Amino acid sequence: IPMTTFRQANLQDFNACWAVIDATRWKMLADGRHQWTAEYPSREQITNDIQQGHAYVLADGNDVKAYAVVIANGEPAYAQRSAKWLTEGDYMVVHRVAVAMNERGKGYARQLFQNVEILCREQNIHSIKVDTNHDNREMRGLLQRLGFVECGKIDYGPRGMRLAFERIL
Repeated sequence: IPMTTFRQANLQDFNACWAVIDATRWKMLADGRHQWTAEYPSREQITNDIQQGHAYVLADGNDVKAYAVVIANGEPAYAQRSAKWLTEGDYMVVHRVAVAMNERGKGYARQLFQNVEILCREQNIHSIKVDTNHDNREMRGLLQRLGFVECGKIDYGPRGMRLAFERIL
């Protein structure tokens, strides 16, 4: 893997981030998956992620290899009783993980999560929580390899049910 940097995305990264998200979204739709839709994630959503300081990239210079949203205690839906979390305290949530189409299978998603773990340790947070669709085999496989434990379901209403995962650090 070339030398990549894990950093907060800035508005200059928007086009590169959007290209990664958009290609991933259309691939999911083409594969018959239901996690992302023609409307979600939107350009506005990604702009908002960046402006709020929640968007992170793995990049080689300006070349964005992977994108994710990383927020401390940032998912209100995780309070649902249908998820039996392993811990009650502070957590880091990871949303909207996407790897550039021409970079898939090179370990960038794993690298992204390893960097989130470093971020957690720096902030004295000992849990990472994620949710994904039942048909997202790649993400479910990655989470399993990284030692995440399935903890129930999260109901996002019109956006559907997601499987909940947590890893204690």
